Amino acid sequence: MTKDPAIAAHQLKQLLIDSSPLIEEYTSKVCPGCIEVCCRQKHGTYRETDRAYLRSLGEDVPPRDGSRPLEGPCELMGPKGCVHPRWMRPFKCTWFFCGPLLTALDEGPTKKARRVSAALQEMADLHAELLKTGFGK
Repeated sequence: MTKDPAIAAHQLKQLLIDSSPLIEEYTSKVCPGCIEVCCRQKHGTYRETDRAYLRSLGEDVPPRDGSRPLEGPCELMGPKGCVHPRWMRPFKCTWFFCGPLLTALDEGPTKKARRVSAALQEMADLHAELLKTGFGK
């Protein structure tokens, strides 16, 4: 049975908040030594489902400049990473994991890697629930 979109959106937000420290533990180790910015403008583009998700939470979609090339660094990148909390980022951005980050997850403690995998699976399931409801159409 399909969940109410607002309930699924709030559950997804809470899951993103809860899993963010664990994901950021890995990104804080990998990203500072990176020689190429992985966070591209194309990953930070809000799709209609992202807009509907934010609206269901009573949030406005953050304004974007949009003048940067898609292959260039994301305009949301600040000195300490993305300027938005993970739950407010475009879903595609939240799901972007570069090769070095995946390697760090593979080489890290198994229990933590399983927690990240479980959180990602639950996020995918909730996002799929939102899509089933016609969320964003």
